[in-house]
Amino acid sequence: MPNVSSQEQLSADIHLLGDTLGRVIRRQAGVPTFDLVERMRALAKARRRDDDPAISEHITHLVSEITMADAEAIARAFTIYFQLINLAEDRHRVRILRERSRNDYPAPLRESIAEAVFTLWRNGMDEVEMGALLERLHVEPVFTAHPTEAKRRTILSKLQRIADNMMVLQQEDLMPLERQLYEQYLDAEITNLWSTSQTRPEKPSVFDEVKTGLYFFENSIWNVVPQVYRALSTAVAEHYPRLKVPERFLTFGSWIGGDRDGNPNVTALVTAETLRLHRGLALSQHARTARILDRSLSVSARLSHVSGKIGSYLAQERERGLPDHVAFLQDRYPDEPYRLVAAMLREDLLEANQDPVKTRLFGTEGRPMARLKTSENLLKPLELIDSSLRAHGGQIIAESDLKTAVTQAKVFGLHTARLDIRQYSDYHDAVLTEVLAKLDIHPDYDSLDTEGKTALLSDLLTQPKPDLGGLTDLSESTAELLELFKILKNAITIYGQELLGIYIISMTTDVDDVLAVLLLGRWYGLCLQDNSDIAALAISPLFETRADLENASDVMTQLFNHPSYSQHLARQGNEQNIMIGYSDSNKDAGYLAAQWELYQAQEQLAQVCQKHEVGLTIFHGRGGTIARGGGPANRAILAQPPGTVNGRIRITVQGEVINARFGNVDIAQRHLERVVNAVLISSSRQHMRQATPRPEWREIIEQISQISFRAYRQFVYETPAVLTYWQEATPINELSGMRIGSRPARRSSGDVFASLRAIPWGFSWMQSRHGLPGWFGIGTAVAQFIEQGHNDQQLTKLQEMYQEWPFFEAAIDNAQMSLGKADMGIARLYADLVQDETIREQVYGDILAEFNRTAHWVLHITGQKDLLDNEKTLQRSIRLRNPYVDPLNFIQVRLLREYRALADKESDRAQELLQALYLTINGVAAGLKNTG
Repeated sequence: MPNVSSQEQLSADIHLLGDTLGRVIRRQAGVPTFDLVERMRALAKARRRDDDPAISEHITHLVSEITMADAEAIARAFTIYFQLINLAEDRHRVRILRERSRNDYPAPLRESIAEAVFTLWRNGMDEVEMGALLERLHVEPVFTAHPTEAKRRTILSKLQRIADNMMVLQQEDLMPLERQLYEQYLDAEITNLWSTSQTRPEKPSVFDEVKTGLYFFENSIWNVVPQVYRALSTAVAEHYPRLKVPERFLTFGSWIGGDRDGNPNVTALVTAETLRLHRGLALSQHARTARILDRSLSVSARLSHVSGKIGSYLAQERERGLPDHVAFLQDRYPDEPYRLVAAMLREDLLEANQDPVKTRLFGTEGRPMARLKTSENLLKPLELIDSSLRAHGGQIIAESDLKTAVTQAKVFGLHTARLDIRQYSDYHDAVLTEVLAKLDIHPDYDSLDTEGKTALLSDLLTQPKPDLGGLTDLSESTAELLELFKILKNAITIYGQELLGIYIISMTTDVDDVLAVLLLGRWYGLCLQDNSDIAALAISPLFETRADLENASDVMTQLFNHPSYSQHLARQGNEQNIMIGYSDSNKDAGYLAAQWELYQAQEQLAQVCQKHEVGLTIFHGRGGTIARGGGPANRAILAQPPGTVNGRIRITVQGEVINARFGNVDIAQRHLERVVNAVLISSSRQHMRQATPRPEWREIIEQISQISFRAYRQFVYETPAVLTYWQEATPINELSGMRIGSRPARRSSGDVFASLRAIPWGFSWMQSRHGLPGWFGIGTAVAQFIEQGHNDQQLTKLQEMYQEWPFFEAAIDNAQMSLGKADMGIARLYADLVQDETIREQVYGDILAEFNRTAHWVLHITGQKDLLDNEKTLQRSIRLRNPYVDPLNFIQVRLLREYRALADKESDRAQELLQALYLTINGVAAGLKNTG
């Protein structure tokens, strides 16, 4: 294949995939169906090009006339097309990265770890300051199962095989027959994809979600992480040769299987099985690595000196008896000791993988424990080999496969990812109310006010633990939570503390919410034990609403001054995780006001922690959409308030974003490097000086955020017609039945807005192309601010803020991304689903007016002609994708109209409509990306 530019290769890939899909459609669905798909595509392109309302009417008429089978076929065609194009664009991104890396060499790649270390060195960060930064460096992405990833794991696997085929086809030295063969493989895989249902046959279980999360560890993360560690080691060795890289600066966490907040399907049994699955994957992966080592470490003791510790280790192993395979290797290779150590490790890993973890956690397994329980057991033989090689001239060997194995052992241990536990604060109150009544401690705990609860909990934390064994006839929910705490205690007793992450309390409003969990942890042996320093229960309050964010620093001040909590924190090294929620704060306050509240809350929390000499890690509860804290992760980190990152960060990776960032090995490494780059840069004194806003800017953002808040609240919460509009002009009600997640869409019944989760709120607005949560209120706020002063001067101030303040720049750029993906013309189609004409015209008119205002002022602030002129690649991608997304929206509107008109929602016709509807939802999500 001749040399071509990256853009030409992208076009070639898209043509190859599109042409292959076209053949598959003609072959599987028939030529008439293919012609219909092409006709829809041509009309959608013409609609975009000519901006002619008549074309929209023509498409609407065409969609209304086609059969349900044709509608489903068209939806499937465009959905699969986007899945394939996303693969092509991922490959394009990788090619661009490689080209830039080659062209820039020896200069480091922009936004890489190497660039961050070089920049800090060039800007004068000395060895002492860099050493301190490295010592506290810790980045932890945390996977969650929030239901915005609509693709099945089966589909993900098929897409991975297609991507692998594409990589082979790009090899320049393929023989003609080889190319023909792999093109046939590609055709077969796409045919298989076409013939596989895009929607799940049933709602996924939590176990399905756990396995989907672990899929990414097995297929990319496991091999990528050692490369990230090497990148930092190489960069530090070049510029700070006397410093060492921390052993665990990048780790992973997960909520999947531990997130109970509003999900009754996450039980103690599920959490135990999740811990088993995490451990099983780690054991299997390490066993594969040990197999590689027992084949490659063939160093002969006759030709190279070997440490005496290796001989002692082998002697101990012989005494306990050698497994058959190891005995065979000893007979065949008696002078290759490293190979024997690796082989023994592999046998131990295989044995440990037979351990009945789940039943042990319930205390019902009596068989002897496996030798490998914690990462310390895993690391011992690896480090023995490593130290012996390095001591006797084998450094280059130690830097190869063995270093990869050691890094994986330190990062993933025998747990893969730390499992977080999350529960809603009200749930703990309900459990304690029942338990305290049965223990005759208090008749009605939940009737107490905050001060009363805090006083009672404070007293109980100093009292001897009650006899919990006598608690009987408990409600199912109370018994379930107490069983969870028993399992957590058994887990750390048997397998160590490393497998557990943080206990997160959703909707934390005051001190008593945290003390409630602390008390349960003490009662069940997880913390504050009289004769032990055990501190396995790291508690993180989650501040989500606007009011809770404003009150967060006061809550933490009280906790840090609380005798029991301060004692607990001291046993954890005075390290505190505090989680802030982007989703609920946005739903509560609107985009701009939420961004500013989050910013101020972080500043205040950092000050409180500094005052009390507590190490702070802010845990960012970000989602995929801009409304939920989405957007480029590195830019978001650089936009954080100065002094709040300080080398440490935890960030959720949710739903579809997991696949976008970790589905491709090269993109996964690039993403992780960009995150570490941003954490390093944002922790430097120079960046903190540059990112500190001027007092005038703070006054301005406070003013416009208040206006934005009032505009948002008045529209969303104080205009009853908006609720009706939203429920009829978006697929929110139908989304609740879509089989994309194990968790219900609402925490509880009652007030629609209060109980509804922020994820379906944002997802539904994106599906209908309004994108409202990501921009609403900005236009009104800026317009009023401009009108209050001299127009030119006011605008100049905003432009200055955009150019010089990373926070404001990120806020505006993310808003214009939301505006760029919104489409008021398509949104109008959904508005027509609203039955009440007055409501329809009033609400849609208000949304359209605010959209136009916001776009107008965003362009003036940024100095751009068109939205996303500053992101040409994204702008071009959206423009190319829109004609392919639009037919899905047209079909979705028709399906919604027909389904809602049915009297019997359980009929065969209703189920047929829903299946096609869910397919369009998959397609729109794939086409727009970051919709959840």
